[in-house]
Amino acid sequence: MTGPLSNYKVIELTTTVSGPMTGMVLSDQGADIIKVEPPLLGDMARYLGSTREGLSAIFAVLNRNKRSIVLDLKEPKDLDIFKTMVKEADVLLENYRPGIVKKLGIDYGSLKTINPGLIYTSISGYGQDGPYKNRKVYDPLIQATAGVSETQGAAARGEPRNMATIMFDKVTALTTAQAITAALLERASTGEGKYLSISMLDSALYYAWPDIMWSRTLLSEDVEPTPPIEHFFQVYKAKDKYVTAVLQRDEDLEVFCLWLGSELHKDPRFLTFPDRIANADLFKQEIEKLLSKLDAEDVADNLDAFNIPVAVVNFRDDVHLDPQVQHNQSLIETDHPVIGKMRYPKPPVDFGDQGPFPSRHAPFLGDHTREILTDLNINEEEVQRLELRDAQDRAAVEAMREEQQRLAKSGDSA
Repeated sequence: MTGPLSNYKVIELTTTVSGPMTGMVLSDQGADIIKVEPPLLGDMARYLGSTREGLSAIFAVLNRNKRSIVLDLKEPKDLDIFKTMVKEADVLLENYRPGIVKKLGIDYGSLKTINPGLIYTSISGYGQDGPYKNRKVYDPLIQATAGVSETQGAAARGEPRNMATIMFDKVTALTTAQAITAALLERASTGEGKYLSISMLDSALYYAWPDIMWSRTLLSEDVEPTPPIEHFFQVYKAKDKYVTAVLQRDEDLEVFCLWLGSELHKDPRFLTFPDRIANADLFKQEIEKLLSKLDAEDVADNLDAFNIPVAVVNFRDDVHLDPQVQHNQSLIETDHPVIGKMRYPKPPVDFGDQGPFPSRHAPFLGDHTREILTDLNINEEEVQRLELRDAQDRAAVEAMREEQQRLAKSGDSA
């Protein structure tokens, strides 16, 4: 696959979501991503969520267009191979916990002597130093620290809750991919590499601050107050489905009510937007009474005709059937040679003719060992050594998988 990054090579030493999604974005734009994984199990996201034939859906999406090689960086021979790879790389991407790369001898200080032009990128949860640097981090913890969990709880008028998506892993990935391309652009002028440290916490605050913190940005005492954003938007139950409609403006509410033959807009409890925020639960109940005999699509069609912002709430099983999603051809269907038919989004930016997408399906562990080592002119003895280890590891993992399936079946029969 060609693309704006097709002349760049990236070594990816990452697991789970933030790092792999960074690599996915770069690979979608043409970069050659070599995913270096540890022996036996590799990236644990291979086993996260729904799986088929030993490969998970999330891994298959985030690791398309990549090549996989297995290296044990604690072993001197494997480390030598890795350093040979670094000499030819433009970018190294890692998301080890702080301090680990130093112990392995693959920190930026060590590798820039091998490749002065290397863009060395480290993703961490809370940062490379500070009081939280050694904490084990998952996305919900960043949501909690960044204030998003409290926002979601306030929106539901209850205790704090996390969003049901690993949002800040993915926000960090987009942030990191953009930072890498900016660093490559700078290197084109200076010829020098750079160390980039990107934390999930900083990425989360940068992303979430403009709206959820708009009441905590202006610090003067005479700032005009406004309700927090979590109370702005409601989801309403219609006869068959749900709709979300933005009825902030008084004139929009009046048009809405006139359409339905209601005088709700004249109710003293709902006269102004601050009134509707103060009585949000009652307002929602009254709106749903008006919508209870109407199909959601009819509501959306009419409100759209009145220029009132509205959308039908798609359930996950229906997203691929949405007319605009289909018109945009936002989703592709493809066949992975092992795990079968898949559906997932195409890249949202079209850079022109990049060839078929995806150019590669997500690899199984060590799929490209021989190809990668041959490109590096590694001797055949080393190639065979790693291939033998890969085969032994695959056999061990398959035996574990079969045992788990046997235990699951015996448990079902019991």
